[in-house]
Amino acid sequence: MLIIHRPEIIERENETVLQAKFECGNTKDILWFSTTNEFGSYLCHERGDAFLVAMLLYAMKRGEDIHILAPISERLYYTLTKHFVEIIANMFPDYHRIQIIGDVTFEPIENAGGVGTGFSCGIDSFCTVVEHTDESCPPDHKLTHLTFFNVGASGDYGGDHARDLFHQRIEAVRPCADELQLPLVTLDSNINEILGMNFVQTHTYRNVAAALALQKLFKTYYYSSGYSLQQFELNYSDSSHYDTYVLDMLSNNTIKFFSSGEIYSRVEKTDIVSKNPLSYKYLNVCVVAEKNCSRCYKCQRTLVTLDLLGKLDLYNKVFDLNDYRMHRSKYFALVLSERKNDALKQEIYDAIKRDNFSIPFSSYLYSYPHVIFQFGIRHCPGFIKKQYRDLKRH
Repeated sequence: MLIIHRPEIIERENETVLQAKFECGNTKDILWFSTTNEFGSYLCHERGDAFLVAMLLYAMKRGEDIHILAPISERLYYTLTKHFVEIIANMFPDYHRIQIIGDVTFEPIENAGGVGTGFSCGIDSFCTVVEHTDESCPPDHKLTHLTFFNVGASGDYGGDHARDLFHQRIEAVRPCADELQLPLVTLDSNINEILGMNFVQTHTYRNVAAALALQKLFKTYYYSSGYSLQQFELNYSDSSHYDTYVLDMLSNNTIKFFSSGEIYSRVEKTDIVSKNPLSYKYLNVCVVAEKNCSRCYKCQRTLVTLDLLGKLDLYNKVFDLNDYRMHRSKYFALVLSERKNDALKQEIYDAIKRDNFSIPFSSYLYSYPHVIFQFGIRHCPGFIKKQYRDLKRH
């Protein structure tokens, strides 16, 4: 059995920590969330919700019932025990049905009525910010805060390296938050080290747990979707595919979680973001560096999308456009060759076909080299062979 003890607050010179001891078999450890003292009063020790959500898959993976010694919000207890645990156990390999034991309370937690979302300056989160700061957004649903959580996106193994990258990325995001005139709430955690689970499979749960730790601040929290609702599926490999369902199941009596941007394709989101001048200075999609490397798969995908939207030159401050143009044929070729196994590349391909966008002829050479090479031997050997060698060299 996994036993999660009552959370406690620890105040330090530069941070406030919410932590709970837990034990499971021979393992005894502490899971913690920490934020700056400015937001420390919003950490919620009166409920066990954040720790229950954080360790739900941990327990299900091990087939261990959860006994939580702090009160659980009634809505969360209901959705987990009557719906969610059964669904996950039925649909995903290696997860087990478990019991959740603890006191249940309907009493709401008083909070500040904040409306928040995670903000990395990527396409998904930028789209959420644009949509929820716009004049068309109802006042009660407009953003009041941005968040930046260290729950695993900064490195698979956590620890000091991930924490250093987390702090570097905070400083990259903060200027944009300042221009938006929205406070940036940062939160660190050791959840990555505790879970030891794949981040992509579990990112929705981790981020929801972090937001629940701050449930005295938020009444509404938007989680930026990674895929459109048309791509919904209970997919073991990536919780983005079903986070619309997860977010409803993990809402409680205090916070309502919404999937944001789920009505758009990534191409449509990029178009929305490209109309906001702040993105020309702050868009950051890179997965390998603090600033856009212009070569990783996310940078490639974004550059190609901006290209077909006719917005590429607007982003000369955040991407190396000369480097992109050197490899442009190859990047479009990857869309052609990988689209059947990549839903986001398929979206780009569909936009290319819809808009009758002209891609480089050499992209076809790179995508289907065996066909073009055989054609070239018979019809134009010198030119085709040279093109083939040049493309292979890249």
